[in-house]
Amino acid sequence: MSQDTEITHASLDALSADYNSTHHFRKLLVATGVLPERNENLARLELWSAGVVARLPQHQMKIVRPFAEWHIIRDARRRSSRGRYTIGAATSDRRDIRAAIDFLNWLDEKQLDLATAGQEDLDLWLTTHATRRRSIGAFIRWAGARRLSTMALTAERTGLPTQFITETALNEQLKRCLNDDQLPLDVRIAGGLIGLYGLPVVRLVELTTDRFERTGDDAYLTIERNPVLLPPKLALLIEEQIARPAVRSMLRPPQDGRPAYLLPGVPAHRPITAQRIVNKLRQHGLEVISARNTAMLEAVADLPPIVISDLFGVSAGSAHRWARFAQDSWIDYLAACTNDDAKPPERS
Repeated sequence: MSQDTEITHASLDALSADYNSTHHFRKLLVATGVLPERNENLARLELWSAGVVARLPQHQMKIVRPFAEWHIIRDARRRSSRGRYTIGAATSDRRDIRAAIDFLNWLDEKQLDLATAGQEDLDLWLTTHATRRRSIGAFIRWAGARRLSTMALTAERTGLPTQFITETALNEQLKRCLNDDQLPLDVRIAGGLIGLYGLPVVRLVELTTDRFERTGDDAYLTIERNPVLLPPKLALLIEEQIARPAVRSMLRPPQDGRPAYLLPGVPAHRPITAQRIVNKLRQHGLEVISARNTAMLEAVADLPPIVISDLFGVSAGSAHRWARFAQDSWIDYLAACTNDDAKPPERS
Protein backbone atom coordinates (compact mmCIF):
# COMPACT_ATOMS: atom_id res chain seq x y z
CA MET A 1 0.00 0.00 0.00
CA SER A 2 1.52 3.30 -1.08
CA GLN A 3 1.53 6.39 1.10
CA ASP A 4 1.92 10.06 0.22
CA THR A 5 4.86 10.72 2.56
CA GLU A 6 7.50 13.39 2.24
CA ILE A 7 10.94 11.92 1.71
CA THR A 8 13.13 12.96 4.62
CA HIS A 9 15.95 11.36 6.55
CA ALA A 10 13.50 10.67 9.39
CA SER A 11 11.01 8.94 7.08
CA LEU A 12 13.78 6.73 5.68
CA ASP A 13 14.98 5.93 9.19
CA ALA A 14 11.44 4.77 10.06
CA LEU A 15 11.12 2.46 7.04
CA SER A 16 13.11 -0.39 8.49
CA ALA A 17 14.91 -1.40 11.64
CA ASP A 18 17.76 -2.39 9.34
CA TYR A 19 19.60 0.83 8.53
CA ASN A 20 21.58 -0.82 5.74
CA SER A 21 18.44 -1.60 3.71
CA THR A 22 17.95 2.10 2.94
CA HIS A 23 21.58 3.21 3.02
CA HIS A 24 22.26 3.01 -0.72
CA PHE A 25 18.96 4.70 -1.61
CA ARG A 26 19.74 7.49 0.86
CA LYS A 27 23.18 8.02 -0.68
CA LEU A 28 21.60 8.47 -4.11
CA LEU A 29 19.10 11.02 -2.78
CA VAL A 30 21.84 12.99 -1.05
CA ALA A 31 24.10 12.85 -4.11
CA THR A 32 21.34 14.29 -6.31
CA GLY A 33 20.41 17.01 -3.83
CA VAL A 34 16.98 15.59 -2.92
CA LEU A 35 18.05 15.19 0.71
CA PRO A 36 20.53 17.35 2.63
CA GLU A 37 23.78 15.76 3.66
CA ARG A 38 24.12 14.65 7.25
CA ASN A 39 26.79 12.91 9.28
CA GLU A 40 25.79 9.28 8.80
CA ASN A 41 28.18 8.07 11.49
CA LEU A 42 26.33 10.20 14.05
CA ALA A 43 22.91 9.29 12.67
CA ARG A 44 23.66 5.57 12.87
CA LEU A 45 24.89 5.93 16.45
CA GLU A 46 21.70 7.75 17.45
CA LEU A 47 19.45 5.13 15.80
CA TRP A 48 21.43 2.24 17.24
CA SER A 49 21.46 3.72 20.75
CA ALA A 50 17.73 4.44 20.74
CA GLY A 51 16.97 0.86 19.72
CA VAL A 52 19.33 -0.73 22.25
CA VAL A 53 18.20 1.44 25.17
CA ALA A 54 14.51 0.84 24.41
CA ARG A 55 15.00 -2.91 24.93
CA LEU A 56 16.59 -2.56 28.38
CA PRO A 57 14.75 -3.30 31.61
CA GLN A 58 13.40 -0.17 33.27
CA HIS A 59 15.97 0.00 36.08
CA GLN A 60 18.84 -0.14 33.57
CA MET A 61 17.17 2.22 31.12
CA LYS A 62 17.03 4.97 33.77
CA ILE A 63 20.82 4.85 33.97
CA VAL A 64 21.92 4.01 30.44
CA ARG A 65 19.64 6.47 28.62
CA PRO A 66 21.09 9.65 30.22
CA PHE A 67 24.60 8.24 29.89
CA ALA A 68 24.09 7.50 26.21
CA GLU A 69 22.11 10.61 25.27
CA TRP A 70 23.63 13.30 27.46
CA HIS A 71 27.20 12.10 27.64
CA ILE A 72 28.12 9.94 24.65
CA ILE A 73 25.79 11.27 21.95
CA ARG A 74 25.98 14.90 23.03
CA ASP A 75 29.76 14.75 22.74
CA ALA A 76 29.40 13.02 19.38
CA ARG A 77 27.18 15.85 18.15
CA ARG A 78 29.74 18.39 19.27
CA ARG A 79 32.49 16.59 17.35
CA SER A 80 30.23 16.20 14.32
CA SER A 81 29.57 19.95 14.27
CA ARG A 82 33.31 20.37 13.82
CA GLY A 83 33.30 17.88 10.96
CA ARG A 84 35.49 15.38 12.82
CA TYR A 85 33.12 12.54 13.77
CA THR A 86 34.48 9.47 11.99
CA ILE A 87 33.31 5.90 11.74
CA GLY A 88 36.07 4.92 14.17
CA ALA A 89 34.76 7.42 16.73
CA ALA A 90 31.23 6.06 16.31
CA THR A 91 32.47 2.50 16.80
CA SER A 92 34.26 3.53 19.99
CA ASP A 93 31.12 5.27 21.29
CA ARG A 94 29.07 2.13 20.68
CA ARG A 95 31.61 0.13 22.67
CA ASP A 96 31.26 2.56 25.59
CA ILE A 97 27.47 2.20 25.65
CA ARG A 98 27.65 -1.57 25.25
CA ALA A 99 30.23 -1.85 28.03
CA ALA A 100 27.94 0.08 30.39
CA ILE A 101 25.06 -2.30 29.59
CA ASP A 102 27.23 -5.39 30.00
CA PHE A 103 28.51 -4.14 33.36
CA LEU A 104 24.98 -3.46 34.61
CA ASN A 105 23.93 -6.94 33.47
CA TRP A 106 26.85 -8.39 35.42
CA LEU A 107 25.82 -6.42 38.52
CA ASP A 108 22.27 -7.78 38.16
CA GLU A 109 23.63 -11.32 38.11
CA LYS A 110 25.52 -10.58 41.33
CA GLN A 111 22.38 -8.98 42.81
CA LEU A 112 24.15 -5.64 43.05
CA ASP A 113 23.55 -2.16 41.68
CA LEU A 114 25.71 0.91 41.14
CA ALA A 115 25.04 2.26 44.60
CA THR A 116 25.91 -0.96 46.45
CA ALA A 117 28.76 -2.20 44.24
CA GLY A 118 32.24 -1.46 45.58
CA GLN A 119 35.70 -1.07 44.14
CA GLU A 120 36.39 -4.78 44.56
CA ASP A 121 33.40 -5.57 42.34
CA LEU A 122 34.70 -3.38 39.53
CA ASP A 123 38.17 -4.90 39.89
CA LEU A 124 36.64 -8.38 39.71
CA TRP A 125 34.72 -7.50 36.54
CA LEU A 126 37.91 -6.15 34.97
CA THR A 127 39.76 -9.41 35.63
CA THR A 128 37.43 -11.17 33.19
CA HIS A 129 36.90 -8.18 30.88
CA ALA A 130 40.41 -6.77 30.66
CA THR A 131 39.96 -5.62 27.08
CA ARG A 132 36.93 -3.54 28.09
CA ARG A 133 38.86 -1.32 30.51
CA ARG A 134 38.94 1.73 28.27
CA SER A 135 35.29 1.37 27.25
CA ILE A 136 33.93 0.99 30.78
CA GLY A 137 36.04 3.92 31.94
CA ALA A 138 33.69 6.47 30.34
CA PHE A 139 30.71 5.03 32.21
CA ILE A 140 32.48 4.72 35.57
CA ARG A 141 33.70 8.32 35.43
CA TRP A 142 30.25 9.54 34.39
CA ALA A 143 28.55 7.62 37.21
CA GLY A 144 31.08 8.83 39.76
CA ALA A 145 30.68 12.48 38.73
CA ARG A 146 26.92 12.16 39.37
CA ARG A 147 27.41 10.34 42.67
CA LEU A 148 25.71 7.24 41.38
CA SER A 149 28.72 5.15 42.31
CA THR A 150 31.80 5.23 44.52
CA MET A 151 33.84 3.06 42.14
CA ALA A 152 36.81 4.57 40.36
CA LEU A 153 39.04 3.49 37.52
CA THR A 154 42.74 4.19 37.81
CA ALA A 155 44.19 5.99 34.84
CA GLU A 156 45.61 3.69 32.23
CA ARG A 157 48.90 4.68 30.70
CA THR A 158 48.43 5.77 27.12
CA GLY A 159 49.78 3.12 24.82
CA LEU A 160 52.87 4.16 22.94
CA PRO A 161 53.33 3.35 19.25
CA THR A 162 55.06 0.07 18.54
CA GLN A 163 54.98 -0.18 14.74
CA PHE A 164 57.77 1.60 12.86
CA ILE A 165 59.85 1.26 9.73
CA THR A 166 63.41 2.43 9.28
CA GLU A 167 64.18 5.91 8.03
CA THR A 168 65.62 4.33 4.88
CA ALA A 169 62.41 2.35 4.27
CA LEU A 170 60.31 5.48 4.77
CA ASN A 171 62.45 7.42 2.28
CA GLU A 172 62.18 4.61 -0.27
CA GLN A 173 58.39 4.57 0.13
CA LEU A 174 58.25 8.33 -0.37
CA LYS A 175 60.36 8.03 -3.53
CA ARG A 176 57.89 5.49 -4.90
CA CYS A 177 54.93 7.73 -4.16
CA LEU A 178 56.54 10.78 -5.75
CA ASN A 179 58.13 9.11 -8.80
CA ASP A 180 56.35 5.85 -9.68
CA ASP A 181 53.69 6.74 -12.24
CA GLN A 182 52.47 3.13 -12.23
CA LEU A 183 50.83 3.78 -8.86
CA PRO A 184 47.30 5.23 -8.85
CA LEU A 185 47.27 8.99 -8.35
CA ASP A 186 45.26 8.90 -5.12
CA VAL A 187 47.64 6.29 -3.68
CA ARG A 188 50.66 8.46 -4.51
CA ILE A 189 49.10 11.52 -2.86
CA ALA A 190 47.95 9.63 0.23
CA GLY A 191 51.30 7.89 0.67
CA GLY A 192 53.17 11.17 0.23
CA LEU A 193 51.10 13.03 2.81
CA ILE A 194 51.38 10.20 5.32
CA GLY A 195 55.12 9.81 4.88
CA LEU A 196 55.93 13.52 4.91
CA TYR A 197 53.56 14.90 7.53
CA GLY A 198 52.48 11.88 9.57
CA LEU A 199 48.83 12.44 8.69
CA PRO A 200 46.39 9.85 10.06
CA VAL A 201 44.22 8.45 7.28
CA VAL A 202 40.97 9.63 8.91
CA ARG A 203 42.25 13.21 8.63
CA LEU A 204 43.73 12.76 5.19
CA VAL A 205 40.43 11.76 3.57
CA GLU A 206 38.76 14.92 4.92
CA LEU A 207 41.04 17.26 2.94
CA THR A 208 39.24 19.41 0.37
CA THR A 209 40.62 20.99 -2.80
CA ASP A 210 40.33 24.54 -1.44
CA ARG A 211 43.11 23.73 1.04
CA PHE A 212 45.62 23.66 -1.81
CA GLU A 213 47.11 26.95 -2.95
CA ARG A 214 49.91 27.88 -5.32
CA THR A 215 51.88 31.12 -5.03
CA GLY A 216 54.41 31.43 -7.83
CA ASP A 217 56.74 28.45 -7.74
CA ASP A 218 55.65 27.47 -4.23
CA ALA A 219 52.58 25.41 -3.36
CA TYR A 220 50.95 25.01 0.05
CA LEU A 221 48.44 22.70 1.68
CA THR A 222 46.53 23.82 4.76
CA ILE A 223 46.20 20.68 6.87
CA GLU A 224 44.89 22.36 10.02
CA ARG A 225 45.07 26.15 10.43
CA ASN A 226 48.36 27.07 8.80
CA PRO A 227 49.60 26.30 5.27
CA VAL A 228 52.42 23.78 4.89
CA LEU A 229 54.96 24.08 2.07
CA LEU A 230 54.72 21.11 -0.30
CA PRO A 231 57.57 19.46 -2.20
CA PRO A 232 57.26 20.37 -5.91
CA LYS A 233 56.55 16.80 -7.05
CA LEU A 234 53.76 16.30 -4.50
CA ALA A 235 52.29 19.68 -5.43
CA LEU A 236 52.14 18.61 -9.09
CA LEU A 237 50.38 15.37 -8.15
CA ILE A 238 47.76 17.27 -6.16
CA GLU A 239 47.26 19.75 -9.01
CA GLU A 240 46.74 16.85 -11.40
CA GLN A 241 44.22 15.27 -9.04
CA ILE A 242 42.26 18.52 -8.72
CA ALA A 243 42.29 19.06 -12.48
CA ARG A 244 40.86 15.62 -13.28
CA PRO A 245 39.61 13.82 -10.16
CA ALA A 246 39.00 10.09 -10.50
CA VAL A 247 35.22 10.07 -10.06
CA ARG A 248 33.80 6.56 -10.43
CA SER A 249 30.09 7.39 -10.48
CA MET A 250 27.64 8.85 -12.99
CA LEU A 251 26.21 10.97 -10.19
CA ARG A 252 27.78 14.35 -9.66
CA PRO A 253 27.64 16.28 -6.40
CA PRO A 254 25.01 19.04 -6.11
CA GLN A 255 26.30 22.50 -7.01
CA ASP A 256 25.97 24.00 -3.55
CA GLY A 257 29.25 25.90 -3.46
CA ARG A 258 31.05 23.46 -1.18
CA PRO A 259 34.64 22.55 -2.11
CA ALA A 260 35.25 19.11 -3.55
CA TYR A 261 37.15 16.46 -1.64
CA LEU A 262 40.74 15.94 -2.69
CA LEU A 263 40.16 12.17 -2.68
CA PRO A 264 36.50 11.75 -3.70
CA GLY A 265 34.57 8.59 -2.99
CA VAL A 266 31.34 7.17 -4.38
CA PRO A 267 29.21 9.25 -4.72
CA ALA A 268 31.68 12.05 -5.36
CA HIS A 269 30.17 14.42 -2.81
CA ARG A 270 31.62 12.19 -0.09
CA PRO A 271 35.32 11.42 0.47
CA ILE A 272 36.84 8.05 -0.07
CA THR A 273 36.56 6.00 3.11
CA ALA A 274 39.61 5.64 5.33
CA GLN A 275 39.47 1.85 5.06
CA ARG A 276 39.33 2.02 1.26
CA ILE A 277 42.47 4.16 0.97
CA VAL A 278 44.28 1.97 3.54
CA ASN A 279 43.43 -1.11 1.48
CA LYS A 280 44.67 0.56 -1.71
CA LEU A 281 47.96 1.55 -0.10
CA ARG A 282 48.51 -1.96 1.21
CA GLN A 283 47.60 -3.52 -2.14
CA HIS A 284 50.52 -1.61 -3.64
CA GLY A 285 52.95 -2.65 -0.91
CA LEU A 286 52.93 0.66 0.98
CA GLU A 287 53.06 0.78 4.76
CA VAL A 288 50.41 2.87 6.54
CA ILE A 289 50.52 2.85 10.36
CA SER A 290 54.25 2.16 10.65
CA ALA A 291 55.04 4.83 8.02
CA ARG A 292 52.83 7.35 9.80
CA ASN A 293 54.46 6.60 13.18
CA THR A 294 57.96 6.95 11.74
CA ALA A 295 57.05 10.22 10.02
CA MET A 296 55.62 11.61 13.28
CA LEU A 297 58.73 10.55 15.18
CA GLU A 298 60.91 12.42 12.68
CA ALA A 299 58.65 15.47 12.77
CA VAL A 300 58.68 15.85 16.57
CA ALA A 301 62.45 15.43 16.54
CA ASP A 302 62.76 18.54 14.34
CA LEU A 303 59.81 20.74 15.38
CA PRO A 304 58.42 21.89 18.75
CA PRO A 305 55.17 20.17 19.83
CA ILE A 306 53.16 23.41 19.53
CA VAL A 307 54.21 23.72 15.87
CA ILE A 308 53.29 20.07 15.21
CA SER A 309 49.88 20.74 16.76
CA ASP A 310 49.22 23.87 14.68
CA LEU A 311 50.46 22.49 11.38
CA PHE A 312 49.23 18.92 11.40
CA GLY A 313 46.09 19.11 13.55
CA VAL A 314 47.44 16.89 16.33
CA SER A 315 46.12 17.80 19.77
CA ALA A 316 48.59 19.61 22.02
CA GLY A 317 48.57 16.69 24.46
CA SER A 318 49.30 14.15 21.71
CA ALA A 319 52.08 16.32 20.29
CA HIS A 320 53.77 16.55 23.70
CA ARG A 321 53.43 12.78 24.24
CA TRP A 322 55.03 12.15 20.87
CA ALA A 323 57.84 14.57 21.70
CA ARG A 324 58.45 12.87 25.04
CA PHE A 325 58.40 9.45 23.37
CA ALA A 326 60.91 10.62 20.76
CA GLN A 327 63.18 12.06 23.45
CA ASP A 328 63.03 8.90 25.57
CA SER A 329 63.70 6.72 22.52
CA TRP A 330 66.79 8.78 21.64
CA ILE A 331 68.07 8.65 25.23
CA ASP A 332 67.61 4.86 25.25
CA TYR A 333 69.48 4.63 21.94
CA LEU A 334 72.35 6.75 23.27
CA ALA A 335 72.57 4.52 26.34
CA ALA A 336 72.66 1.41 24.16
CA CYS A 337 75.39 2.89 21.98
CA THR A 338 77.44 3.86 25.06
CA ASN A 339 77.15 0.33 26.44
CA ASP A 340 78.32 -1.05 23.13
CA ASP A 341 81.12 1.50 22.82
CA ALA A 342 79.57 2.57 19.57
CA LYS A 343 79.23 6.13 18.40
CA PRO A 344 75.63 7.06 17.52
CA PRO A 345 74.97 8.65 14.14
CA GLU A 346 74.50 12.38 14.03
CA ARG A 347 70.88 13.48 13.85
CA SER A 348 69.89 15.49 10.84
